[in-house]
This record gives sequence, C-alpha cells and structure tokens, in this order.
Amino acid sequence: MPEKTAQIDHRLYAAYLNEHLLASEAGVKAFTAAADTWEGTEHRSAFMSLARQIDADKRDLLSLMLRLGYRPHPIKKLLTAAANTLGRLNPVNLFRSKKGGVTQLELDVLVGMVRTKQMMWETLQMVADVDERLDRAFIADLERRAEDQIRQIREVNAETCVRRFRPPAGDR
Repeated sequence: MPEKTAQIDHRLYAAYLNEHLLASEAGVKAFTAAADTWEGTEHRSAFMSLARQIDADKRDLLSLMLRLGYRPHPIKKLLTAAANTLGRLNPVNLFRSKKGGVTQLELDVLVGMVRTKQMMWETLQMVADVDERLDRAFIADLERRAEDQIRQIREVNAETCVRRFRPPAGDR
C-alpha cells in the first residue's frame, strides 16, 4: 500500500463511500418518482434522463469503490432494498402534485441530493492528496456531471415555479 494511503482509516473511508452508495440508490428512485410526478408534461423526460444519469453515477461510485478495494457492506445492501421502496413511494410528494409547496419541496430535495453527491466528489478531490489511487480527472468529470444535473433541475424549477404558486383561477 502506498505510504500516503496509510494515512487513511480505510474502515471509515469505506463506510463513507458505502453511505453515499446507499444514498445514490435512493437518489435513482427519487428521480424516477419525480418523473412520475411530472407525467403528462414536457418535464417528465428531463427527470427520466436525470434518473438514468444518477444511476450511471451510482455505477461509477461502485466501480471506484471496487478499484479502491472496498466492497459494498452487506447491511447496506439490505438498507438499499428499503431505500428502493421508500424512494418509489416519494414521501416528499406522496400525491405527485405539480402545484404548490410540496412540489417545490420535492425539487429542493432533489437539488440537495445532487449537491450532497457533488460534495462527496469535492471531498474525494481533497482526499486524493493522500490517496494517489484516486483518479482526479475521473472525479472532476463526476463533479461536473453533478453540476449539470443541478442545472437541469433548476431549469425545470425556473420554468414552473411561478405557475406552481398561482392562486386557482377563481381566486384571482
């Protein structure tokens, strides 16, 4: 093992990556649920695309973990099954509303999920100072992908937020 890498507590490092792997599974489900929220609109395809992008990021994280010699934790696999179920239920927007605060909250949560992933990539860029096994260019690409995903969600928000908060036609 390289000398710098000895500065890392591999148990904690692996646990951190495992936690993000679990969260990424929930993220895929949350974006798929958001696509259901936007069923029948021009924005559904954006959320389906985002779900595929988040899934690709999840696979890249798993690949990175395996290259580092870390394996998905067995308990995390069980928690992933629970996250799958909860994510599809969409607890943030249970009734798939496209109007009002709950829909805005769903978009806010989705941005927060991607921002959390982006922070992981930023953290790994810093950890690369002591873990030369990390490919900085690969991580930078993942970080850029997260930035683009946030941009995509913000575009939907910009196009829909004013409509979301308009009073019903009879109340104007």
